[in-house]
Amino acid sequence: MTAAAIACLAIVPGAGAHGTLNLYGKTAVAGKNGTLTLTIPHGCLPDATPTTKIVLKLSSAWQAAKPSAVAGWKSTVKRSANGQRTLTWLATAGGLPNAQSGDFPIAVRWPKKAGIYNTPTAQYCGSQLMYWKDAFNAAADGDLPYPANYPVPRVRVHAAARRTPSAVTGSSPLSICPLHGAVGSTQ
Repeated sequence: MTAAAIACLAIVPGAGAHGTLNLYGKTAVAGKNGTLTLTIPHGCLPDATPTTKIVLKLSSAWQAAKPSAVAGWKSTVKRSANGQRTLTWLATAGGLPNAQSGDFPIAVRWPKKAGIYNTPTAQYCGSQLMYWKDAFNAAADGDLPYPANYPVPRVRVHAAARRTPSAVTGSSPLSICPLHGAVGSTQ
């Protein structure tokens, strides 16, 4: 198993920067309030430049989303006519240094329907863009590579009756290289 994980890491291009979603032990329950935290573990490779802007998109299924204050960052939320929310963080100082991790908490009202929700995320390091939006692929097929080059961070929202801890599927290199079948997704 370790050899397989190492082999997957070796073939993931651009895995130097990625976004991961964290619930820190809480369960995402449909229709309830909670906190979703976007973690950016470091700047962009290969230049090792600091992260200066982050953009996260939530589909219209999300009932509410408000970024919490993060020192050194200014946040905004825009809601489009179709209900999609775009959350943006802009560095007001030097940004997130390449060697540091940063958490960007968001107060949310989870979607009303249980399922897996993708959160396409763009990480900017100056003019360099790492856009984490690719769906997780079950297997290579024709022009569809496996694993995804820029895997989308995603979160599982449970039905209201379920109260067990939620596994969050982030986009760390190990989670994009499962040794079993992929789970379907809902946007």
